[in-house]
Amino acid sequence: MGFLSFIAKLLGLGRRWNGTPEQYLAMVQYMAHKNDPEYGAKDLLQWGEVMQKVMKVNLKPYHDFRDLAENGTPDYSLVEKVDGKMKALESRRDLKQAIYGPNADLGDDDVIQSNDQGAVFARKLVKDLSKHVQFSEEEQRKLDEL
Repeated sequence: MGFLSFIAKLLGLGRRWNGTPEQYLAMVQYMAHKNDPEYGAKDLLQWGEVMQKVMKVNLKPYHDFRDLAENGTPDYSLVEKVDGKMKALESRRDLKQAIYGPNADLGDDDVIQSNDQGAVFARKLVKDLSKHVQFSEEEQRKLDEL
Protein backbone atom coordinates (compact mmCIF):
# COMPACT_ATOMS: atom_id res chain seq x y z
CA MET A 1 0.00 0.00 0.00
CA GLY A 2 2.82 2.35 -0.93
CA PHE A 3 0.68 5.23 -2.14
CA LEU A 4 -1.52 5.50 0.93
CA SER A 5 1.41 5.05 3.28
CA PHE A 6 3.18 7.81 1.36
CA ILE A 7 0.20 10.15 1.80
CA ALA A 8 -0.11 9.22 5.49
CA LYS A 9 3.58 10.02 6.03
CA LEU A 10 3.28 13.23 4.05
CA LEU A 11 0.46 14.41 6.29
CA GLY A 12 1.97 12.95 9.44
CA LEU A 13 0.12 12.11 12.61
CA GLY A 14 -2.64 14.54 13.39
CA ARG A 15 -2.89 15.49 9.71
CA ARG A 16 -0.26 18.15 9.53
CA TRP A 17 1.13 19.02 6.10
CA ASN A 18 4.84 18.24 6.22
CA GLY A 19 5.79 19.86 2.92
CA THR A 20 6.34 23.46 1.91
CA PRO A 21 3.48 25.84 1.07
CA GLU A 22 4.52 25.60 -2.58
CA GLN A 23 4.26 21.80 -2.45
CA TYR A 24 0.84 22.17 -0.86
CA LEU A 25 -0.25 24.47 -3.69
CA ALA A 26 0.91 21.91 -6.26
CA MET A 27 -0.92 19.11 -4.41
CA VAL A 28 -4.14 21.13 -4.29
CA GLN A 29 -3.80 21.87 -8.00
CA TYR A 30 -3.30 18.15 -8.64
CA MET A 31 -6.40 17.23 -6.64
CA ALA A 32 -8.50 19.92 -8.30
CA HIS A 33 -7.35 18.71 -11.72
CA LYS A 34 -8.13 15.08 -10.85
CA ASN A 35 -11.61 16.17 -9.81
CA ASP A 36 -12.17 18.41 -12.85
CA PRO A 37 -9.52 18.88 -15.56
CA GLU A 38 -11.16 22.21 -16.44
CA TYR A 39 -11.04 23.61 -12.86
CA GLY A 40 -10.81 27.37 -12.40
CA ALA A 41 -9.38 29.75 -9.82
CA LYS A 42 -12.55 29.58 -7.69
CA ASP A 43 -12.37 25.76 -7.61
CA LEU A 44 -8.70 25.88 -6.64
CA LEU A 45 -9.42 28.24 -3.75
CA GLN A 46 -12.25 26.01 -2.54
CA TRP A 47 -10.02 22.91 -2.64
CA GLY A 48 -7.24 24.69 -0.78
CA GLU A 49 -9.57 25.96 1.92
CA VAL A 50 -11.43 22.66 2.34
CA MET A 51 -8.17 20.74 2.70
CA GLN A 52 -7.13 23.16 5.42
CA LYS A 53 -10.29 22.28 7.35
CA VAL A 54 -9.12 18.69 7.78
CA MET A 55 -5.37 19.23 8.17
CA LYS A 56 -3.02 21.83 9.55
CA VAL A 57 -0.98 23.66 6.94
CA ASN A 58 1.68 26.22 7.72
CA LEU A 59 1.41 28.67 4.81
CA LYS A 60 4.02 31.16 6.08
CA PRO A 61 5.23 33.46 4.59
CA TYR A 62 1.85 33.64 2.79
CA HIS A 63 -1.14 35.16 4.60
CA ASP A 64 -3.66 32.55 3.45
CA PHE A 65 -4.30 30.10 0.63
CA ARG A 66 -5.46 32.85 -1.74
CA ASP A 67 -2.16 34.68 -1.22
CA LEU A 68 -0.27 31.43 -1.87
CA ALA A 69 -2.30 30.68 -5.02
CA GLU A 70 -1.80 34.18 -6.39
CA ASN A 71 1.86 34.71 -5.44
CA GLY A 72 3.40 31.27 -4.91
CA THR A 73 5.14 29.10 -7.46
CA PRO A 74 3.96 25.47 -7.24
CA ASP A 75 6.64 22.90 -6.42
CA TYR A 76 5.61 19.72 -8.24
CA SER A 77 8.26 17.45 -6.69
CA LEU A 78 5.78 15.68 -4.37
CA VAL A 79 3.00 15.65 -6.97
CA GLU A 80 5.28 13.77 -9.35
CA LYS A 81 5.89 11.11 -6.66
CA VAL A 82 2.18 10.89 -5.82
CA ASP A 83 1.22 10.61 -9.48
CA GLY A 84 3.78 7.87 -10.04
CA LYS A 85 2.48 5.92 -7.05
CA MET A 86 -1.12 6.41 -8.20
CA LYS A 87 -0.28 5.03 -11.65
CA ALA A 88 1.51 2.03 -10.13
CA LEU A 89 -1.48 1.31 -7.87
CA GLU A 90 -3.92 1.58 -10.77
CA SER A 91 -1.73 -0.75 -12.87
CA ARG A 92 -1.66 -3.39 -10.11
CA ARG A 93 -5.45 -3.22 -9.74
CA ASP A 94 -5.95 -3.41 -13.52
CA LEU A 95 -3.56 -6.36 -13.80
CA LYS A 96 -5.28 -8.29 -10.99
CA GLN A 97 -8.67 -7.69 -12.57
CA ALA A 98 -7.40 -8.66 -16.02
CA ILE A 99 -6.02 -11.94 -14.68
CA TYR A 100 -8.68 -12.87 -12.12
CA GLY A 101 -11.73 -11.06 -13.45
CA PRO A 102 -13.63 -7.91 -12.46
CA ASN A 103 -14.52 -9.31 -9.01
CA ALA A 104 -10.92 -10.18 -8.11
CA ASP A 105 -9.76 -9.80 -4.52
CA LEU A 106 -7.55 -6.73 -4.74
CA GLY A 107 -6.10 -7.21 -1.27
CA ASP A 108 -4.43 -4.11 0.14
CA ASP A 109 -4.83 -2.38 -3.24
CA ASP A 110 -8.56 -2.10 -2.44
CA VAL A 111 -8.66 1.08 -0.39
CA ILE A 112 -12.31 0.54 0.58
CA GLN A 113 -11.82 -3.00 1.95
CA SER A 114 -8.23 -3.03 3.20
CA ASN A 115 -7.37 -2.79 6.89
CA ASP A 116 -3.90 -1.49 6.04
CA GLN A 117 -3.03 1.58 8.11
CA GLY A 118 -2.71 3.72 4.97
CA ALA A 119 -6.13 2.61 3.67
CA VAL A 120 -7.80 3.32 7.02
CA PHE A 121 -6.13 6.75 7.09
CA ALA A 122 -7.33 7.49 3.53
CA ARG A 123 -10.92 6.49 4.32
CA LYS A 124 -10.98 8.69 7.42
CA LEU A 125 -9.53 11.63 5.49
CA VAL A 126 -12.14 11.30 2.73
CA LYS A 127 -14.92 10.91 5.31
CA ASP A 128 -13.77 14.12 7.04
CA LEU A 129 -13.52 15.95 3.72
CA SER A 130 -17.09 14.87 2.96
CA LYS A 131 -18.29 17.10 5.80
CA HIS A 132 -17.15 20.11 3.78
CA VAL A 133 -17.81 18.96 0.20
CA GLN A 134 -21.15 18.10 -1.36
CA PHE A 135 -20.96 14.84 -3.29
CA SER A 136 -23.49 13.26 -5.62
CA GLU A 137 -26.10 11.07 -3.93
CA GLU A 138 -24.39 7.89 -5.10
CA GLU A 139 -20.94 9.02 -3.92
CA GLN A 140 -22.37 10.20 -0.59
CA ARG A 141 -24.07 6.82 -0.08
CA LYS A 142 -20.69 5.11 -0.57
CA LEU A 143 -19.08 7.50 1.90
CA ASP A 144 -21.81 6.85 4.47
CA GLU A 145 -20.99 3.14 4.25
CA LEU A 146 -17.34 3.71 5.21
